[in-house]
Amino acid sequence: MQIDKKKLVIPLLDLKREYSLLKKEIDAQIKECLTSQHWILGEKVAQFEKELSKYLKSKYVVGVNSGTDALLLCLRAQAIKAKNREYFDKKDEIITTPFTFAATAETIVRSGATPVFVDIEPGTFNIDTKSIRKAINKNTVGILPVHLFGRSCEMGTLSSIAKENNLFIVEDVAQAFGAECLIDCTKKLGTIGSCGAFSFFPSKNLGSYGDAGAVSTNDQRLADLITALRNHGQARQYDATYIGYNSRLDSVQAAILLAKLRYIDKFNTQRIKVAQKYSTGLKNIKNIQLPSTDCRVSAIDYRHVYSLYTITVTPSLRNAMLQFLNERGIGARIYYPLPLHEMDAFKTAKVSGSLINAGEAAKSVLSLPINPFLKDREIEYIIGNIKLFSKS
Repeated sequence: MQIDKKKLVIPLLDLKREYSLLKKEIDAQIKECLTSQHWILGEKVAQFEKELSKYLKSKYVVGVNSGTDALLLCLRAQAIKAKNREYFDKKDEIITTPFTFAATAETIVRSGATPVFVDIEPGTFNIDTKSIRKAINKNTVGILPVHLFGRSCEMGTLSSIAKENNLFIVEDVAQAFGAECLIDCTKKLGTIGSCGAFSFFPSKNLGSYGDAGAVSTNDQRLADLITALRNHGQARQYDATYIGYNSRLDSVQAAILLAKLRYIDKFNTQRIKVAQKYSTGLKNIKNIQLPSTDCRVSAIDYRHVYSLYTITVTPSLRNAMLQFLNERGIGARIYYPLPLHEMDAFKTAKVSGSLINAGEAAKSVLSLPINPFLKDREIEYIIGNIKLFSKS
């Protein structure tokens, strides 16, 4: 493979190419908002909730302000439903992963509960089910798994653990929109636990043009509670039942998401194909390990939709490789350089067992540019530069 001698600039995400392709649909949706002048919880929000519900095959979808709010409202609703209290007690424990964005554990704390960090699987970066079993005690109320980088957690095992111990599951699906898990039949992530929390931050597989999120659930009680909590705790206008939030999805973001939703499977398929090209081109290179996958390189497997294509690099070389790629215009990044249990914000959280895999991941992960619009020339340029670094 010849490396392109001309320096290319390849961002981690390329929203300009996406807009160029979808400009007609997006502009038409926004124009309808301008015509209607209904900006908050208007027709576009209701339409998006309906279309998303249909896509996910979920009975209820509630649009909210962000993925962070989606998680928080799920947990608040669980507290009200299970405990008949607005918030959990600090003794209530929710098991989660330390290798994720801060919002996951932050919302546990804001819901009143205590996060309990357990280790991850070294190959998938997802929460380790064996560690979950060991962490469960009389104070455990729920599990909050994160489908990291676009790959499904072991939801079959997680569902069994939750059922055996009378625990709820809130799925963090921020990075895995459209991915599936096989439990007897194919189910979209976010529809397997008690509820699923989605982020539509611009960098996500399905992204808005600002903050936006949604909750999916098959439980009417949870749906009703979340609907009230997103609008200042009001089940009826001007009559607040709970301490709620201003977490309403606005019509412009819903309109943009409506335009993009019809393309999500096509775009996820393209992401998988880009990942396959990476995996073929980067195999057998010293000092790096490719993302773990359950399928043949030639297969399209929606258990992983590659929100990020994350390799691991020998820790002593990772930062040097990052700098090498960045200097050559390649927008590689590190997700995540510091596990949550090492952050000051979560000093009061609990740790169950060794978190050695999470610690090792933070020292070795490196995410490469991946989006549906990467060109073969750009993929080859990235692969070629990684090979060049490995030889040096």
